[in-house]
Amino acid sequence: MKFAVIGGDARAGWLAALLAGDGHTVRSFALEKAALPQRVVPCSSLDACVYGADWVLLGLPAEKDGEVLSPLSVQRIRTEELLTALWPGQTLCGGRLEQETALEAVRAGLSVCDLMTRRDFTVGNAALTAEGAVGVLIRESPRSLWKGRALVTGWGRIASQLAPRLRALGCETLVAARKAGDRAAAEGFGLRACPFGEIAEHAGELDYLINTVPAPVIPKEALERLRPDCVLLELASETGFDRERAAELGLRAVYAAGLPGRSAPCAAASLMRDTVYAVIREREERHGQ
Repeated sequence: MKFAVIGGDARAGWLAALLAGDGHTVRSFALEKAALPQRVVPCSSLDACVYGADWVLLGLPAEKDGEVLSPLSVQRIRTEELLTALWPGQTLCGGRLEQETALEAVRAGLSVCDLMTRRDFTVGNAALTAEGAVGVLIRESPRSLWKGRALVTGWGRIASQLAPRLRALGCETLVAARKAGDRAAAEGFGLRACPFGEIAEHAGELDYLINTVPAPVIPKEALERLRPDCVLLELASETGFDRERAAELGLRAVYAAGLPGRSAPCAAASLMRDTVYAVIREREERHGQ
């Protein structure tokens, strides 16, 4: 099978290497700063990269503000330019594809695979994020997780994997969640739980405050009550607190959206590859029926 890997972070370089190691033909574009094995063929143009490819693989997230994200390149690729270069029958795959991009791709006769719509990928990605978050907390704090106190906002994919890990390491962990059912689920894991409205009440006792909710759920009052050495970790794509106020207060804030690409790029790339293979198998099974 032929793959074109375009843009993306360190995960993309590993993904290209893994696919080539499995015996596939792999070409790359907008990855000149990545360490690629000789079996991966770097291309000088977008058209050359995608020509004849069965799958065109973008990063996670795939795009922003109308451009393919390519932090390991000086190339700037408009999403519209990419779609124009593709051929009917090819599969466009990436993470968090914009709805308009997906619609235009389908109109052009392409198949679309958004990794973030597949549970086999999102669960694994959440596990890698939780593991990476533990590493960040250990690195950034003068304290230890053992006998520490943490508050995790939300009870989605990431929070539900991170909070039990913190507790298993001896950290007293409180989950702040909007829904009563989510708070009950957290308590079922032996965790403490509270509604968002009570975050400020607990802020002064925290060593770690971790946000996983892409909405402003942490009030300024809570920021003002945090101790100076409390680690404020942002894992959501959209911040859950006022960044300017956090900076004014001199808080130890760490912004770590897309953490798997930095903390475990090889494992994250392996997860991407395995998900792509799962989609290929599913399509083959459907066509074989």
